[in-house]
Amino acid sequence: MKSSNRIIVNTLAQYARTLINLVLSLYSARLVLQILGEDDYGIYALIGGVVAMLSFFTNSLVSSTQRFLSIGQGRGNLEELKRIFSSSLLLHIILGLAVTVILECLTPFLFDGFLNIPPDRTEAAIIVYQQVVVMVYISFLSAPYKALLVSRENIVYTSIVDVADGVMKVVLVLILPYIPASHLVAYGWIMLFITVFEFFCFSVYTHRKYEECVFPRWRHLTREYVRQLMAFTGWITYSTLCIAVRNQGLAIILNRIKGPAINAAYGIGMQISGMVSFVSTSLTNAIAPQLMASEGGSKREQMLFLSEMNSKFSYLLLAGVGIPVMFEMQVVLKAWLGDVPDSTALFGCMFLIMMIVDMLTTGLAAANNAVGRIGRYVLIDYTPKLLAVPACWYALHRGCGMWTVLAVMVAVETLCMLIRLPLSRRIEGFSMGRYCRNVLARVVVPTLVSLAVCTAVHFLTDSAWRILLTLSLALPAFAIAAYRFSLVDIERRKIDSILAMLHLKKH
Repeated sequence: MKSSNRIIVNTLAQYARTLINLVLSLYSARLVLQILGEDDYGIYALIGGVVAMLSFFTNSLVSSTQRFLSIGQGRGNLEELKRIFSSSLLLHIILGLAVTVILECLTPFLFDGFLNIPPDRTEAAIIVYQQVVVMVYISFLSAPYKALLVSRENIVYTSIVDVADGVMKVVLVLILPYIPASHLVAYGWIMLFITVFEFFCFSVYTHRKYEECVFPRWRHLTREYVRQLMAFTGWITYSTLCIAVRNQGLAIILNRIKGPAINAAYGIGMQISGMVSFVSTSLTNAIAPQLMASEGGSKREQMLFLSEMNSKFSYLLLAGVGIPVMFEMQVVLKAWLGDVPDSTALFGCMFLIMMIVDMLTTGLAAANNAVGRIGRYVLIDYTPKLLAVPACWYALHRGCGMWTVLAVMVAVETLCMLIRLPLSRRIEGFSMGRYCRNVLARVVVPTLVSLAVCTAVHFLTDSAWRILLTLSLALPAFAIAAYRFSLVDIERRKIDSILAMLHLKKH
């Protein structure tokens, strides 16, 4: 019961944080697009995509470090935790330096005609690239500290820092027009400053609060631990790198064929998916530490239960919001940005559909990570994602429209989602049939209900207030259908007890 309550509290805390940041991001993104203009925004989206691409890499490092820390906490060994953190921090420093050198070596190649950037903006683009390289290195240094906070389930502090970042970004963007320098370069300095601020907040706090947070020491490094951590991190990195190469590879293809303006639409589309994804990632981040700790404490049945819970509720939370948003994407964009770059709505819908599909088996990825034997799983499940890049290039080169890009990306993501089911049969105690009954079969009805309601509203009225009608009808209909058909008895009782508690507090 305590475990379940902690998941709920952590999920609500992350909801509050990400909801505030969602509002701040919507406002700041509109300001940045207006101040930079479509071309400069597209250039930053293209170059800043290096951060987005490598954030997948650093997130994988966070996940792998957090996995070992959570497993260690499940065993209750403080010295082991110190060795894990110290070794991880040292390895992150080394990896960050290596990646920084590689990115610096790529500078002449990228800006000598490979990227389609107007000649008069090349100098500013190179400066932004250098700012991005520094941000990448700092993100490597931040990874172990973020992993420790996640493993300790310290959602409150991370939420405070994230909200402070969002507020700071809005304030600094508001003064951006008054800075006597290139707005593109000045925006890069703003993002770098926020990255440094976040690093100091995480590092200083964790060193003061947690005993296992120690400075790197060579004596903590053992060959066996380095082998395990690097092997696990290597496979996690490969999985996230496949996603990053797919996303950034498509951005480069669009840039080469359609020019920098299309990158603005693509970048905004990715932002939309990131903004909406908080409804599911909040739950995933809340469950992950307990899922890992359950495996570390030899509680396999509880770990598998949490993985099913992760998939089902992550899908329900994301689809419940994502489906009506997709139907009203153009209206949302118009209200948010005013002048909307071409194809923005299509890219926004594409990334949302891909994320919704991925949520159906996201818990299986967490279960495989907890068990630790992920080499074959990652290789078979994530390599097909790379196929989307040449397929999209071929389609665009042959003159196909942007809808073909959507179809290819969604089809490949669906294939990867389905592959996870047979691959997970290697986990002792996992039943593919039980998973399909407990997760996949239980989300069908609310999905169909939401699609039916949104479709009906979309065809019955075309008023300016249609978006309000869509949300006011689709969200409750989805929630009721999910409560009736997706939840089991114990989950309904838990929801009922929470609603009763909130009702009593209200009165």
